[in-house]
Amino acid sequence: MEEPLRTVIAGMIGGALMGMVFVTHLALLLVYSPPRALRERAAESTVANLITMAALVTFLGWNVLAIMMAFAAQALLSGDGTQLSIAPSPIYLFVVLFVVLFISIPAFIFFRDRKQHLLGEILVFLGIFGFLIPNLVVAIQRSNI
Repeated sequence: MEEPLRTVIAGMIGGALMGMVFVTHLALLLVYSPPRALRERAAESTVANLITMAALVTFLGWNVLAIMMAFAAQALLSGDGTQLSIAPSPIYLFVVLFVVLFISIPAFIFFRDRKQHLLGEILVFLGIFGFLIPNLVVAIQRSNI
């Protein structure tokens, strides 16, 4: 299998995982604690279509982002790039941490009432995008697929 296709597969695995976690978490929040505006619209419109489209778009969005991040991780791999470790690319991990910090500050201000949920999603994001995806890139490069 060619190198770019392997990187796409690594990104899709990470993106699918992040998409499933995010959509599940979002669905649980919308069921058990819906925003007031959505609760008011539920009686008069088809909210199910809105939720279905939002789930599809966010799932595909996470996959596209993860594929791009897999290529970034591959480009920033340190050394020979064939060693599995906690952080195969410290530069990539630093970039991910910087982006998370940059986005988290306004997100915590905007979602004041959902800080625990936001923190959970940020930790899942860091785990998948900061650690899993670079290791998937290394693992798939080492494989004989």
